[in-house]
Amino acid sequence: MFESSTGIHSGSRCDGISGRHRPDNPRVSERPIRIRVGALIWRDGEVLLVRHEKAGRSYWLVPGGGLDPGETMLAAGAREVLEETGYSVEMGRLLLLCEAIDPKPGGRHIVNVVYAATVRGGTLTVGAGDKSLRDAQWHPLEALETLEMYPPIGADLLACCRDDDASDIVRVLGNTWRPYEP
Repeated sequence: MFESSTGIHSGSRCDGISGRHRPDNPRVSERPIRIRVGALIWRDGEVLLVRHEKAGRSYWLVPGGGLDPGETMLAAGAREVLEETGYSVEMGRLLLLCEAIDPKPGGRHIVNVVYAATVRGGTLTVGAGDKSLRDAQWHPLEALETLEMYPPIGADLLACCRDDDASDIVRVLGNTWRPYEP
C-alpha cells in the first residue's frame, strides 16, 4: 500500500502533441539523478541521526548515502550506515520515498529511499570518510519534529516510527525540495 501526501498526480507533464513527458525542471535534467539510500533506526524511544555541514549550513539526516552502480539499495544502505556510524545493520522494509528537485540551473535531483534498519553490532563512531559528516548520535524520537533536516521529512519519519505495526504502508512524499533558510 502506498500513502501519498501529494495525491496521485505524477508531477510530470505531457507536451500534448507527441504524448512525450517533459521533466518538471528541465534546467536540472542534464545532471544525473542521485539515489540516496537511508536507514531509519529507532529503539527504546530514540532515533539514530547523522549531522552534516555543507555550504555553511548544518542539518540532520538518517544515516545513508549514494547508491553505487551495480549495488542493491539494501547493500548501499547497510554500507553507508557502517561508514557513517560504525554500526552493522540488518536492513528491513521500505518506509518512505521522496525526492528533492532543486529548481535553480544546474541544481540537483535526489531520490531519497528510506528503509527500516536494526543495529546488529558495532560501536557508535562518527565516520571519517565523508568530509561533510560532523556527528552521529541518538536523539529522542520527538526531536524528529524539531531538528533541522534536509530533506524536511522529520514528521514523516516520526510517523514511520509510531506506525511500526502498519507494515504495508510506504510513505510517498513527492518533491520535498525547500530552499535553505538560515
